[in-house]
Amino acid sequence: MRKLKILILILAIVSSCNYPEISINELIYENDFEDGNFIEIDGKVISKFNNTNVLGDYNNDGFTLHLKNVQKHEYIFVSFDLYIHGTWDGNSNRFTEDDKPDKWIMELNPGLELFKDLSNDKFETTFSNSPCFSNYCLKQSYPQNYPFENNPKTGNVSTNLSKKCKNSNFGDKSTLYKIEKLFKHSGSSIIIRFYDELYQPNAIDKSGINQSKCDESWSLDNLKVRVLSYK
Repeated sequence: MRKLKILILILAIVSSCNYPEISINELIYENDFEDGNFIEIDGKVISKFNNTNVLGDYNNDGFTLHLKNVQKHEYIFVSFDLYIHGTWDGNSNRFTEDDKPDKWIMELNPGLELFKDLSNDKFETTFSNSPCFSNYCLKQSYPQNYPFENNPKTGNVSTNLSKKCKNSNFGDKSTLYKIEKLFKHSGSSIIIRFYDELYQPNAIDKSGINQSKCDESWSLDNLKVRVLSYK
């Protein structure tokens, strides 16, 4: 009986709360990159992967989305499919003294120092496509921000997709993530930079050819941006 009274009290409190209502929820950009419309994309690279057109593959590079004449809003909601190709090592490969993480970054208003003091204008994370051996794992940060630690491939929706370079000894199979991020934002223009910072000290094959893209790269598909406001 006491538990029932507590539950009734909780429900009464919840029902009396005034939650904000959404006043604006509009899809302002959607692109699956199949129809050749890349007007808003700077740094376009198109390839075929998983039987569809994707942006990429990128390696220590990326692209920028420019949206103009955006209606007044308080937040933007960004969603997309992200393919991680090859042998990403996450937060550390633990083999070299000057080791660096394999980072993937989504940044609003890139290069504008005015916004650098904001905590939510950048999503900076890492991915690991490495297997775990006993208690040894090359940890990744996703779905949290770097330098948080999770097991490799945490949060994925599909693994063991095909290699980006099927005839290369470099790289490994690909992993798919469906990413959704909400950012506080205002203004009539939206600029989002999608890019990586990959560390690959051993991406040269025996004949001296750089195999960086086969070793580690990424692609992106089904990009959507919504604007939101609350009453």
